[in-house]
Amino acid sequence: MSDGYSPDATEEQKAVAQDLLDKIVDKNEKDTVIYSRYSETSDRYDMVMVVCNYNGPKETAAVVAEYFPRDRENVRFLDVAAGTGLCAVELRKYGFLKMDALDASPGMLEEAKAKGLYDQYIIDILGENTLDISTDTYDAVVMCGFSTEILQRLPMTAFEELIRIVKPGGYFINTGRKTMYTHDDGKAEQLKKQLKTLEANGKWKRVQMKHFKNYLKGADGAVSVHVICKRYIA
Repeated sequence: MSDGYSPDATEEQKAVAQDLLDKIVDKNEKDTVIYSRYSETSDRYDMVMVVCNYNGPKETAAVVAEYFPRDRENVRFLDVAAGTGLCAVELRKYGFLKMDALDASPGMLEEAKAKGLYDQYIIDILGENTLDISTDTYDAVVMCGFSTEILQRLPMTAFEELIRIVKPGGYFINTGRKTMYTHDDGKAEQLKKQLKTLEANGKWKRVQMKHFKNYLKGADGAVSVHVICKRYIA
């Protein structure tokens, strides 16, 4: 039976990959510590994702392409939790060129800079804070591989900030483990409640939830798509 790793991976590579994953996926650490660990391991991150059969970026780009079938070179994205730019690599294959990166890990963005994938590289944390980005800047926000632990404890204001910077009619497209929506530890329920509350308040509307196989190490993944609703001025 497959262990979820790439069939070409050596036992040594698997051990290195698992060690890195254990460091950056720690339920007991503070968010700032996790972000720091991403920086510390950024030079090995791409290799580890290959070893772990990471297909999130490919699935994300394929879904994005469905919603932007034309004029792709002029569609402007913010790649949240951009990391080393793996999602941008896949988006470029479909002709998307205008992308900015946001990540809380300077080390990860340094790796992305070396690839020349983005127009802007923004180091910031998604949370209670206001992002230094103008309202209605982007046609879409994509988020692929954001730490499930951090995602499930984000405040409502973090999602409201992402909604604010996307044009009405644009999209928020998020990809991660299927369990981020289905796990029964209470955190998934909190996330689902927040997403539904934003929809009930007329901020956005979910238009797709796609499940797929082999997100990371054989685990099931999910891509959710929300369309940003029209803003009304009182």
